[in-house]
Amino acid sequence: MEGGGEQENEQSRFIPRQQMNRTSFYLLLFLFSLLFFSFTDDGLMKEGKPTKEEVIQDLQNEKEMLGNMTFGVNITHPLPLSVSSSLDELWSVHDPHSSHYYHNITGIFRGEWKNRNISIPDTANMTEIDEARSKFKFDGPATFTLQLKSFSTELEDANYIEGYIRIRDAEKSDSGVLLMTGGVHFLNNGSLYLMAVPNGLSIPLEDLLNMLQSNASFVDTRKVLVEQIDKKIEELDKSPYWDWEVNDESAYPPSFYCQFQMFAQLNPVPKEITQSDLLDYEKELADPQGISTVKPPPLLLSAELYSPNCQLLLSIDKEPGIKIEKYYRKAVAYAGMATAIAIIQIFALIHQMEFTPTPSSVSNVSYWTIAIQAVMDGYLCLLHLTTGVVIENVFIPFATAAFFTFILVSIFGMRYLLVVWRIQRPELIRPTVSEQQQQQQQQQEESTDASENTLPTANIRRPPTTTTEEASPYREVTYLYYRLYAILLLGLFLFYQSITRSAFIQNVILGTLGIFLYSFWVPQIVRNIWRGCRRPLSHTYILVMSITRLSIPLYFYGCPTNLIGHETSSWIWVIVAYVGLQVVILLLQDAFGPRLVVPSRYLPDTYDYHPILTTNIDEETVQQEISQPKDCAICMLPVDIANHSHSGLNVLTRANYMMTPCHHLFHTECLERWMRIKLECPVCRAYLPAC
Repeated sequence: MEGGGEQENEQSRFIPRQQMNRTSFYLLLFLFSLLFFSFTDDGLMKEGKPTKEEVIQDLQNEKEMLGNMTFGVNITHPLPLSVSSSLDELWSVHDPHSSHYYHNITGIFRGEWKNRNISIPDTANMTEIDEARSKFKFDGPATFTLQLKSFSTELEDANYIEGYIRIRDAEKSDSGVLLMTGGVHFLNNGSLYLMAVPNGLSIPLEDLLNMLQSNASFVDTRKVLVEQIDKKIEELDKSPYWDWEVNDESAYPPSFYCQFQMFAQLNPVPKEITQSDLLDYEKELADPQGISTVKPPPLLLSAELYSPNCQLLLSIDKEPGIKIEKYYRKAVAYAGMATAIAIIQIFALIHQMEFTPTPSSVSNVSYWTIAIQAVMDGYLCLLHLTTGVVIENVFIPFATAAFFTFILVSIFGMRYLLVVWRIQRPELIRPTVSEQQQQQQQQQEESTDASENTLPTANIRRPPTTTTEEASPYREVTYLYYRLYAILLLGLFLFYQSITRSAFIQNVILGTLGIFLYSFWVPQIVRNIWRGCRRPLSHTYILVMSITRLSIPLYFYGCPTNLIGHETSSWIWVIVAYVGLQVVILLLQDAFGPRLVVPSRYLPDTYDYHPILTTNIDEETVQQEISQPKDCAICMLPVDIANHSHSGLNVLTRANYMMTPCHHLFHTECLERWMRIKLECPVCRAYLPAC
């Protein structure tokens, strides 16, 4: 019989576990299907991929076409007079005899563009222009991000340039349009000639050559382009396998067809810096040797972007850039800051775990306060890890930040969350009390009513033992982790959907997400009010977590020179004030009571450990009322229960003492420390309600 009972118990445990695993599998499968259908591109499924021989033949034909071109002949898109006058202003910046310029301009430029509103010829087809512009708003001004990479060539005075420019419209309705750029950079005068086309289209090298202003620059540019074509052909010949890259319009049809001729000019460095000093600085920046160099001069760029098919002229005036080496250093500094924040949060969480060592103290901690912070740490871990994988140069620092954040969320955060869950889980389950326990409780009540003892004794009994279904620790851990991963995946899906929508939807989603995540103290405030408990969290933990969790959003939304170039927003100070208000409420609850401003009629009945002692009686009456000397039984020092005429002073006085249901008086600090260990009266061992 005993063996059969064990088998039945084992089978009853196995069935819920199997059902939970099956449910979790279906949930994860559903979330992955959402992500799969969101990221799948129909263009990649198309057939008819070109072979390696066909691609090499196309490059050979393009090379032959460039060799047959002549300067100033058969120009497809001649420049209008308004564009030519703007270019004259652009080229007038430099003095070729005394000016010096950066040679390696690999880096990122961010700034603002303006529309010059050139006149459209009467012969232009407005229908085609509107179709090419699509829904993009060119009213301006708006922002742009230009990332360039410089490649040295056989020519000493010219480098090949590749990169992209992301242009955002005036309404900032979405992430903007992405244009791929390619061209040439002349080192002697700091001028750049680039073509910018929508992502998915190839760079028209013929139009690029027609942009050149002289025959000498035309010949040099053609040599640079032919050299790049030869390198591509050589790479294809040496490649053991054919890795086809989509670069035709049929596979990725863009919704934006404006092509730009980009005429750019670097701002000269100060005259006191010689060309040799500038080259030494660039060399030291690329390969640090500890050599002292000049103070880095600013890297400024001006440009005119002319679109023949959209009849547009966009202007960029002396916008700052950052060299890629300095950008990587800034990224490493940010990763160091994120690592330090994660380490500080780990020690703060350990301090909080030591502050609540017993089940009675953990029962006052809000589960959702810890859970929301764990979700935030999970997102930060994914963000830092993804950034480190995408950008190889900063993999180690970002992986370090992701590692410590992972330690914070998976080891300490989830462990503390599991402890809180297991202790508070009986609150969510309706207890079942046996009939024998109910009879014992009824007999105790009858005996208490029949007692003739007139002293105000404490009618406090320990809560009846409840019989609840014991859950396996493994099942509880699995359930918590599955729920955390499901929330993370769902949040990533919503975030991906938001970045492809309008600015209004983006602001609504990000604002709602920000308010939700930074309301992590609100559940604790509500639990304090509902249970009438004081100081469930350490003040150090509250202050450290509030400051550190505001540091990263303050950096991205409050610092104008942040890593990703995000525009500053005054709304970030609303989040700071909101979190600060939550902290103030928590501290006030600890000082004056958790139900300071909430009417008692809206709250469940709980025992008040800070009762108002009668003021119109003498000390002898008070002595009889509390039935014990006015000395704390824990520290053996007197307890001040003096009353004041001012009500505010009485509130402060009440916060200094606590009276148990068995009418024993203690200092607040002494009894709170005692109750973190056990919920028993230090004098008579009567059960004490949690506070």
